[in-house]
Amino acid sequence: MTRRMREVGTTLARTAGDYAWSLLFAVAVLAISAFLVIQLGVTARTGASTPEPARGHTVGPASANSCSGNTRGQLIRVSLAEQTLVACDGPAMVGFTPVTTGRVDLGDGTPLGTWHIVSRESDRHLSGADYRVFVHHWLPFFGDYGFHDSPWQDFAYGDRDLYRTRGSRGCVHVPGPAMDTLARWARVGTTVTIAA
Repeated sequence: MTRRMREVGTTLARTAGDYAWSLLFAVAVLAISAFLVIQLGVTARTGASTPEPARGHTVGPASANSCSGNTRGQLIRVSLAEQTLVACDGPAMVGFTPVTTGRVDLGDGTPLGTWHIVSRESDRHLSGADYRVFVHHWLPFFGDYGFHDSPWQDFAYGDRDLYRTRGSRGCVHVPGPAMDTLARWARVGTTVTIAA
């Protein structure tokens, strides 16, 4: 082998090594993102008391673009019209799930605006004037409003009609498996945006 051929071979090996690390990093990021999307997406029933998501809820163009332009790091976006939650890490969507928000027709709408997760709590009771319920996860973002599981809910998450009269008292109900993942992923300080 000539000296020139050895130099070319060494250069090619170094270049391939550089690309291999970049490719390995990209594959790792893709795998982690796919795992989080699968974990936050509710695809199967987990028990008799946990309803399935409403039919027809897939990641559509509006949801898929919910993270583009996000520079806040962790961001949770909830759409009242779509009854969906999208979790973003920078401009990348890392999770999607149908949810149930406040029963607007009875005056218990989920508040619109931008807030931040103020605490992360587990296995506690939530109570009001005429209710007391146990939840596994509680992520408050504005006063008594927050994200939590709702094992008592008896209609499909993401239903765009029933939430108006049978939804929450203003909180965001998240299906159990998705709430487990959201509670592990979200940090105190994570931005929350609720939009009509």
